[in-house]
Amino acid sequence: MKTKLIVGLWNPWDKYESTRHNIWFKIIDLIANYSEWTPFMFDKKFNGDISIAKHEKYMLIFVKPQTFMNLSWDCVSKVLNYYKIEAENMLVIHDEIDLDPEVVKLKWNGGDNGHNGLKDITRKCGTNKYWKLKMGVGRPQEKSQVVNFVLWKLEKGTWENFLKQEEMIYEYVRQFLVNN
Repeated sequence: MKTKLIVGLWNPWDKYESTRHNIWFKIIDLIANYSEWTPFMFDKKFNGDISIAKHEKYMLIFVKPQTFMNLSWDCVSKVLNYYKIEAENMLVIHDEIDLDPEVVKLKWNGGDNGHNGLKDITRKCGTNKYWKLKMGVGRPQEKSQVVNFVLWKLEKGTWENFLKQEEMIYEYVRQFLVNN
């Protein structure tokens, strides 16, 4: 059974719960619902919440790092090493300001597009050859507003609009599973 890692980048504290930066938060639960998965539990050795699922011929490790997004590598590296998972078998779910709100894209390889969580993972992993599931949140008009924009609470109805993308999101995850 091949092991795959699915990581959601976020800031784990309550004040960030419904922000653009944490857009993936409910999405990972949707993905896990397609599998027989265990509830997320904090694991001190990883400094993250972990859930394990079986899906078809794959063992999936879902991870919610319990660090600021910009320091995600600490948790991710521990999980990769412990389960002996290659970076190419990792899917990182994150917000993307260069995509219109509610647009979802799957990408193999490529840069971080200025996303500090991806920068941390790519720099310390030594490769950008891993999968990314990008959740579009739009871009503020001024570059100086980016930090406040991604940490601002989502407008009413935004979660519901993302949930309408459930089938497409699952299809992207399926592509990740079968493409290596």
